Amino acid sequence: MGDKGDKKSLYKKTFKTMEQNIKNFLEQMDDTSPEPKLVKDFDFSDFWIDLKKISEKLCFEANKLSMCWLSPPIPSNSDLTSMGSCLELACVALIAAFHSFPSDAGLAVRAALKEALKTVLESCLGFVQTMSETLGRKFPANSHPILQSFGQIMSKCEVIKNLPKSNKLACVVLIKDQYDILKDALSELEEVKNDAFVDDFGDCVEQWTENDHQIINPSMGMIKTSIVLVKKTSITIKKAGLEESSEQFLEYDTILGNINKLSALVDDLALSLYPPLNWSECKQANQTLKDSLEGVLLCLSSLHFMQSEDALKWRDFVGKAVIHNFSEIQRVFITQGMAEIKVSE
Repeated sequence: MGDKGDKKSLYKKTFKTMEQNIKNFLEQMDDTSPEPKLVKDFDFSDFWIDLKKISEKLCFEANKLSMCWLSPPIPSNSDLTSMGSCLELACVALIAAFHSFPSDAGLAVRAALKEALKTVLESCLGFVQTMSETLGRKFPANSHPILQSFGQIMSKCEVIKNLPKSNKLACVVLIKDQYDILKDALSELEEVKNDAFVDDFGDCVEQWTENDHQIINPSMGMIKTSIVLVKKTSITIKKAGLEESSEQFLEYDTILGNINKLSALVDDLALSLYPPLNWSECKQANQTLKDSLEGVLLCLSSLHFMQSEDALKWRDFVGKAVIHNFSEIQRVFITQGMAEIKVSE
């Protein structure tokens, strides 16, 4: 009994050391590199090839550990320590890869890369914890918890292979997410407009009045204009966006930051329109959305991918749509006595 207890204690100590090491690795992901790499002369293609190899190596080492854990007798503590070290080395290689990625290659792509690598390290931590928790325990065939833990590592490493390979691509993905959110907000409003509004309990609730319908159409027009703006921006980035300098990479972050503000503003406007329509909130939400849309259009005017004749045309078209819808909104509020006609001096 004494020998068994001593052996188990040794294994537990090994696992505790591995756990602490991986926790340290996770903290190192947040460290600032003393000599950050820059885009100039950086080979992005080689970086992603090497990162894929590192993730495959990590999966290989985790698989070795899981196989030995599933096939008794379990390895000696020294063998386990040796195999654990190989897994840890793969983790260290992931951290080194992240810190070698250019700091001026763009915020969105670095954030996606960092998040993906952190989830791999977290899955490795869970894997080691599972080994520790299942030490000396027996499980039915194909139901050992280590299988699920290893599956998590495989899944997270697969995410690395599918990451956007540049800031342009990373921002296109995130802009598409914003587009989907805006489309959903519009679809839900259109459902309410076309059908009797029913709450979560299946009871019909208050409907729009005839007066309400005057403001609903131009307000939904503002939401549709937001959707067109986001879609056109995404298409133009895909078509004309360059990836030759850090300045170009960072321009994608700039427009993404502006577009990211729209979904919350559209949500505010949509909520104000649900029956019973809140006129004062609707007025404020339309004003705020209009200001934000004009801010996005202004931001776009100086970006490198917006200099073609086609881009200038659609930007002008969207700008006119904003003015048209907001003019209609102002007209309705004036007739309701909630706004005044402003005369230029």
